[in-house]
Amino acid sequence: MVPRFGHGRGIRVTAAAGEQGTPWQRLQVLPRLVGLLWRTSPIITTLIALLTLGWGLQTVAQVHVLRRLVETAQAVLAGTAPVTLALLWGGALGGLALLNKVNGSLLAQLSDRQQEVLRRAIERRCYAHAQATPLEQLEWAEHYDHLQRAREGTEQHLFSSMRRLWGRLTALVTLISLLIYVGQFHWGLPLLLAVGATPGALIYMHLSRQRYRLDRKHTHDERRLTMFTGLLTGRAAAAEIRLFGFGGWLVDQADQLWRKLRGERLGLAMSEARLSVVEGVVNNVAYLAAMVFSIWLLAHGHASIGAYAAFFVAIERFALEYSKLLRDMADAHNDLRYVYDFFAFLEGPRVDLEQGRRQPGRVSRGIVFDDVSFTYPGSEQPALADVNLTIRPGERLALVGENGAGKTTLVKLLMGLYQPTEGRILVDGVDLRDLAPGDWYRRFGTVFQDFLRYQTSVRDNITFGWVEGAAEEAALSDAVARSGADEVVATLPDGLDTVLGKEFHDGHELSVGQWQKLAIARAYFRPAEILILDEPASALDAKAEAAVYGHFAQLAAERTVVLISHRLGSCRIADRILVLQKGRLVEAGTHADLVAEGGAYAELFQLQAAWYR
Repeated sequence: MVPRFGHGRGIRVTAAAGEQGTPWQRLQVLPRLVGLLWRTSPIITTLIALLTLGWGLQTVAQVHVLRRLVETAQAVLAGTAPVTLALLWGGALGGLALLNKVNGSLLAQLSDRQQEVLRRAIERRCYAHAQATPLEQLEWAEHYDHLQRAREGTEQHLFSSMRRLWGRLTALVTLISLLIYVGQFHWGLPLLLAVGATPGALIYMHLSRQRYRLDRKHTHDERRLTMFTGLLTGRAAAAEIRLFGFGGWLVDQADQLWRKLRGERLGLAMSEARLSVVEGVVNNVAYLAAMVFSIWLLAHGHASIGAYAAFFVAIERFALEYSKLLRDMADAHNDLRYVYDFFAFLEGPRVDLEQGRRQPGRVSRGIVFDDVSFTYPGSEQPALADVNLTIRPGERLALVGENGAGKTTLVKLLMGLYQPTEGRILVDGVDLRDLAPGDWYRRFGTVFQDFLRYQTSVRDNITFGWVEGAAEEAALSDAVARSGADEVVATLPDGLDTVLGKEFHDGHELSVGQWQKLAIARAYFRPAEILILDEPASALDAKAEAAVYGHFAQLAAERTVVLISHRLGSCRIADRILVLQKGRLVEAGTHADLVAEGGAYAELFQLQAAWYR
């Protein structure tokens, strides 16, 4: 039983690459999508709804004003109405057309704002879900497929569909059809409309250039934002971020970058909106002039009333609105597939880090592995099998064995990052499954064999081990000194504030051994009850390795320590050595006892010792 795992409300996440859900199931996500829009930006959603309603009513108003214009024009021909009245109706129609353009520009600007807010809300929900996803899920490639569809699928299809509602393609098709049709009346009408459309084309070219330049400017920050995204959602950093609890810090850093990028994007969007209004004014002046010209043609008998009405009503309104309706319905049906994928991903298995029992104080009676076995998802061979083990409080334990023997798997089970597939782990008699994962994680300080190299400052690389204590300078200095990282810091231009890594400007790269010293300092900095050292000196030179193990006894004085090492000489400092072979615990004892037994440990020790004779 794993009670803190949660699943979805009727949406099933599968490994299938095909289409997810039935049409009816996809329709059922519409209320949830509307709810998400409302929760992320209620004011913008309300304004968009009102403007959309107003836009629809404007079509009815335009048709009515056009009807009155035609009737007035007919009356002008009959001599029962002045020409000025027809011009007034023409001006009203042009005013409505301009209002329609302004309305569209406002909708586009508001939609851009909503898109930015919604994009961030989606990403944050994906981050939160990824942080709560059981690590077993990260062993499945399908998990990353779901994540990809949830983020990029929604980005590429839902948002692009929103833009297509007032997209340029529709405007271009409408303009071309208008130019062709009005040419039947007089060659001057298409010329007039073409002249009116030219400034708009030039404005569009200008805006395209501006967007390209902004994209180039954002390249560095976008890549940095991608880095934070990778750390928050990837497999490599999942265990360390959870244990040290600095996932929230990374999200905050990503938020700062997002706000910076958003400000510049919205600045360009506002510029686009203003220029679009200018474009609308120019186009509508030409449009009004074309109408005045058509009235002149009508007054002089060059066009009939029926053709005039057909031009404005049958072509412009019916064809535009009907094709738009069909297109919107097709787009909405397609978009729901991707929206469904997003909600399906969020309904996947998750861990509530704060749900469960909290053990007061330190472990007092010990940690017991009771017939524990574990098999990685997708594998048929157990990584651990029938392990029985008791870890006493304050004990210094060493795990040895060949590669793939199960050493790292055992400590991941100890830390609660994975759950046994068989058996149980007891902490002072309580099943580890029943403890709150977040509370249990806080008890560990860890140096992973595949330690992370964070492309941030030296200070961040160390204080990630204990984000809450980042301001504790004394603890930081102590961790730096004990890990040997003080020698690294001394060589860097800005000391602890030096940015590391070559992926970003002014970054400094370190050797593997120097990176490992920072990883050790990160674990030492954390005031943890249990210290896990998984090959902590694998990349260190002999002098640095000796210094690390020289501090071992002092560090282990008030902690339980589990050391994993292939260098068996270092295991002498452990109270007890456990030997693993093919996932099974085959020997246990002190260094002297195991050598005297002449078993697997003695054989490995003799093989290594032979190189030093």
